[in-house]
Amino acid sequence: MKNISNKTASDKLIFALDADNYKNALSWVDILSGHVGMFKVGKELFTAFGPKIVKSIKERNQKVFLDLKFHDIPNTVAGAAQAAVRLNVDMFNVHASGGSQMIKEAVFSRLGLC
Repeated sequence: MKNISNKTASDKLIFALDADNYKNALSWVDILSGHVGMFKVGKELFTAFGPKIVKSIKERNQKVFLDLKFHDIPNTVAGAAQAAVRLNVDMFNVHASGGSQMIKEAVFSRLGLC
């Protein structure tokens, strides 16, 4: 069997930063850096601290999964995807129930095609 990935097990782990405050979230990042592959910033943490929390994690040279489950009209999701790309997040998600047009526009914006 051919190994298609040379990543370690820890690279595949995503730690959910479901912290209730900024300092606590960054404390987890500092403790787990090098032991997990990515940190998830969800709706509660992002709503409370906005792009600042993402920037602080990225300043620590860590990967960010922005888990906001984008779901809206296609143009709005495309704009949100562009904003996520500008934040330099490593991954974000789009809620599939928004339909194929919404997903296409998010992908095209991610690729810089719209």
